[in-house]
Amino acid sequence: MHPFELLVDELAAALDEAAAELRRALGGRPQKHLVARLSHADAPLVSRWLSGAAQLSRRNRLPGAAALAEAAAALALPYQQAGNLVAIGERIDGLRGRLESSERGWRSKAGEHYASSRTALDGDTGAAEVGGKPRDAGEGRYGSILSGVHPVDGRDPPDAGHPATRGSGVADPPAALPTPLPAALTSFVGRERELAEGARLLRTSRLVTLTGVGGVGKTRLALRLVEKVADRFPGRVWLIELAELTDPSMVDRAVASVIGVQLNAHEKPLEAVARALGTRRVLLILDNCEHLLDVTAALASTLLRAMPNLRVLTTSRQPLHVDGEHVLPVGPLPLLNQDGGTSAAVDLFLDRAQAVLPGFRLTARNQDAVVQACRLLDGLPLALELTVRLLRTLSLDDLLDRLGRRIHLHGAAGAERAAHPRHRTLRAVFDWSYELCSPDERKVWERLSVFAGNIALPDAEAVCGDEATHDVFEAIAGLVDKSLLTRADTEGRTRLHMLATVRLYGRERLTASGAEADATRRHRDWYTSLAGRAEAAYATIDQGKWLIRLGEEDDNLRQALSYALTDDGPPATAGLLDGGYALWLHWIASGKVGEGAHWMRRVLGRYPEPPGDGLAQSWCRAQWCAAFLFHLHGDREEARRALDRIEPVSHGDGEGWAAIRAAVHQLRGLCALFVGDFAQAESHSRAALRAGDQRASMLTDQQALAQLGLSASARGAGEEAFDYLHRALELSESRGEIWHRSYILWTLAIECTEIGRTDEAVSLLWRSLDLKRRLGDRLGAATVSETLAWALAKLEQPSVAALLLGAAHMAWQHAGAPQMWGFTHLMASRDRNLRMIRQTLGEERFQREYRDGERLGLARALDELAPHRS
Repeated sequence: MHPFELLVDELAAALDEAAAELRRALGGRPQKHLVARLSHADAPLVSRWLSGAAQLSRRNRLPGAAALAEAAAALALPYQQAGNLVAIGERIDGLRGRLESSERGWRSKAGEHYASSRTALDGDTGAAEVGGKPRDAGEGRYGSILSGVHPVDGRDPPDAGHPATRGSGVADPPAALPTPLPAALTSFVGRERELAEGARLLRTSRLVTLTGVGGVGKTRLALRLVEKVADRFPGRVWLIELAELTDPSMVDRAVASVIGVQLNAHEKPLEAVARALGTRRVLLILDNCEHLLDVTAALASTLLRAMPNLRVLTTSRQPLHVDGEHVLPVGPLPLLNQDGGTSAAVDLFLDRAQAVLPGFRLTARNQDAVVQACRLLDGLPLALELTVRLLRTLSLDDLLDRLGRRIHLHGAAGAERAAHPRHRTLRAVFDWSYELCSPDERKVWERLSVFAGNIALPDAEAVCGDEATHDVFEAIAGLVDKSLLTRADTEGRTRLHMLATVRLYGRERLTASGAEADATRRHRDWYTSLAGRAEAAYATIDQGKWLIRLGEEDDNLRQALSYALTDDGPPATAGLLDGGYALWLHWIASGKVGEGAHWMRRVLGRYPEPPGDGLAQSWCRAQWCAAFLFHLHGDREEARRALDRIEPVSHGDGEGWAAIRAAVHQLRGLCALFVGDFAQAESHSRAALRAGDQRASMLTDQQALAQLGLSASARGAGEEAFDYLHRALELSESRGEIWHRSYILWTLAIECTEIGRTDEAVSLLWRSLDLKRRLGDRLGAATVSETLAWALAKLEQPSVAALLLGAAHMAWQHAGAPQMWGFTHLMASRDRNLRMIRQTLGEERFQREYRDGERLGLARALDELAPHRS
């Protein structure tokens, strides 16, 4: 049969299947029950959808994924049934796209083929019934296709521009926002069966879990699988790595953070994710779920119910036990090859051995030893990877001899019998690796287990070193050589990574040694001290360097705060208050305002009052930090309450109290400015400047001067505004800081725009954006880009302005923060300029440019505009 005819047969089968699913969902109710709930379908169209393949003889709109997703929502179907319906729609979209590209006038030819096929099936009578009853979608030639036959070329149907992603008002997030999938550093070996089955399951199921013992290669398999199916998900593939998370309350926020979504003040993280991604066809990978099983199960279930086009792929040591979950067990690599060649386990051994010893080959002499080594290691990829590295030191025979004795000691005769056999085998590998380490290497391995994520080499040396450890660097180098640590270079600096299973083994050893409390204390003290050193540089030329450094240490800063929250001792309390406060600028400049607000709520919930006179100032600064974050996150009332709590405590005359009072006045001035109370804004800002004694790292004087300038600008007092803003700029430049300077340049540009100096404004705005992008300040860049769009519109570039507004809009939408931070004066200006651009372009052209900006995302839009900035 001609390939075109085969595609038509598949499409006919899919249409019959969709009709059968819709009829089943209606359950005998009249079709008007569905028509009344659909926004883009009338009764005749739905009637044709219910007729299945007969639609091919007509020219009506076929029911694709978007239409069937809307139907599923209208009928309130359970998410598994809804997922099946949408999967059929995806198949229809893919087949329609392939037919469109293969034949001109394909609908007429498809209808002719369908009619002739029905004649051949039904005989010359053309009967529409079989055996006196209506033909069922599962009967005849089309029924064989419905039973699971895939496209004839064996590949998944290519995506033909999924309708659900068009016109939905939600575009792909900017390319810079999501974390890219990690690139493989070594070749992928075997797993053909699991890859084929995983691809099939992701076509037919909405939740797929890869299960298996630690070290079996679930994450690597998941990433390889995603490479094969990524074209099915035009809405994007997202990887959420959960291995480093220990706090269940942070899982929802981790998902929102990776996707680039921050939360409105009263919005739940998963609501924000569902709002941002909407009906797009998305694949979410939740990696290493076993230690957060309950919360991950609830998360997956919630998102699947809220997002009809979502697929979820998880890796875990055990299933989530959620309705609709399909489990794909991942076992060790096969030790035997039924075709007579080498097995996947042997192939992996050889591949990694050749990396260690380039001349290593499988020969008749060593073949039995290689196979025996793979058998003793049960074909576990992690065990094989670790063991093969020892060929640097041992011959293959010596390796096999030691390995055999090590496994025997921890096999049936001496293992923990209650443990799963795979766990006993992997533990044996780690036990053996541990015994091969020097005393210093063992101690460093144990202490490194309290870290999270990647570790900067100097941090590892500082936390792991003491008088009893002779040479920490040598111990770290030994662990790298034994593949218990891996090295990754970031911007030319060395960082270390420890596998989760290796870390867990180290943590068990640490706990057994009785040194866990000391190790977590050392970690906590180091990272809260690191935050303090960064805070001391906030008003210096090193500000940018420290903000970038803090961004690299996010995982361990969270870990340190978690450790501090579980310790009631005075050092932990001081570290928690001072460390939390010290991160204020990091959380704002990195766009993690919501996360910062979350942590400060926990800190202040733990200490609603000052925990002693000696920590009163630390407590007040933590309240100020919390108030700043609450305000920017849109919770003005909670910000006001935090500032109110400071005032009764801050009446002291000693050193440091005046700086706290000044900072409170500055922040009250900012809050008043945002709601248009210019009198109060200026009163508090002037009070902040009069305080005299100020803490430079809180940037109080700069912010107060800029607030006075912005208030004067809003009042129409241009000369006064320029005076205040230039004073703030001079102060910033004298200190060398760049975060607040970028906002001062932005504020100057606003005033230049208001008085007609638009070319100067554009120059200032590009200078500001250069600083924002150096810091990775995405929300700051969105703020400045909005103003740049207004200025470009005044320079008769309305198309560029509309595109930039669309790009900036997506940054705000995914952040969850109020647009333009909720500043009422700027929002009013934005609305005026938006109306002007719409009128200039006309609504149709404006929408086209605006949507193009949404699709590009802010980072790419700015990259494309940068060459034309002058």
